[in-house]
Amino acid sequence: MKAGKDDINLLPREEKDPGSGSPWLMIALPVLFILAWAGAFGWQTSEVLGLKKQETALSAKKETLVRDMEALAREIGAAATDGDQQKAALINSLLQERVLWSEVFKQFSLIVPKGLWFDNVEGGTTGKAEIRIKGGAFNYLSVAEMMLAMEKSAYFEKPQLIYAQKAVVQGQDVIGFEILCLLKKREGTR
Repeated sequence: MKAGKDDINLLPREEKDPGSGSPWLMIALPVLFILAWAGAFGWQTSEVLGLKKQETALSAKKETLVRDMEALAREIGAAATDGDQQKAALINSLLQERVLWSEVFKQFSLIVPKGLWFDNVEGGTTGKAEIRIKGGAFNYLSVAEMMLAMEKSAYFEKPQLIYAQKAVVQGQDVIGFEILCLLKKREGTR
């Protein structure tokens, strides 16, 4: 007869030792990791080689463009004559006389009194930058305030009242005026 302890087994028969894993699995996982790493390394290497080829091609194009640019500069330098230099000097002097009209109108917005308007504003840069203003006002005081504001302004120079004349427009008394003044040249403003 058998002993009782031989029949009692608390562990199921299919269970194996924890240390007795499949030898294929233990080999396959590191091999798969190495293959994945080698594939990623190979892909990165091929990308670097492709970028180096592109860099070489772009460097060659840059050198070609620099040579072409130098050749054009030599041609332009050889083609420059006294007439061209005079034209360049004329263009430069004209650019020096430019007026930034947006700044002029900004200054007007700061000094124009209520009850005064412009009908015509003309600017010119013959010799000196000047502006001619024709407009109207409801009274002589508004015209005087405009003149005073222009005299005090750091932007306008020597304002002159050409005329201020009373007229009736649509049944209302208005003062028509014309002012001529120079614009001061300031650094950074042309």
